[in-house]
Amino acid sequence: MPLKVEVVATDRQVWSGEASTVVLRTKSGEIGLLPGHAPLLASLADGPIVIRPIEGEEIKAAVHGGFVIVDSNNVIVLSETSELAKDIDVKRAQKAKEDAEKEGDKEALKRAESRLSIALG
Repeated sequence: MPLKVEVVATDRQVWSGEASTVVLRTKSGEIGLLPGHAPLLASLADGPIVIRPIEGEEIKAAVHGGFVIVDSNNVIVLSETSELAKDIDVKRAQKAKEDAEKEGDKEALKRAESRLSIALG
């Protein structure tokens, strides 16, 4: 039985579908979720999420803040912001990185670097 996955940002649904695997970062470290995973509620760390759908190519997204909930083969990622790799504007992310470096904003820098690594990786 596949995982039913929902990735939701505060302003929209980012992705929904069935997957064989989800890999993401929690505050406690990176975890992989497979069908039959034990129930889980964890805080997300900023970083990538990788979804291997039942059909189609691997999906990557940049996720910032939020939680992951796992229960009965349902995976719900609730994030403050989330962007699929294909939707990331590389020029905008590069500008955000440069601005964060100038301002010394470590959190904004981490978000921009994460977005760039997902978009370019």
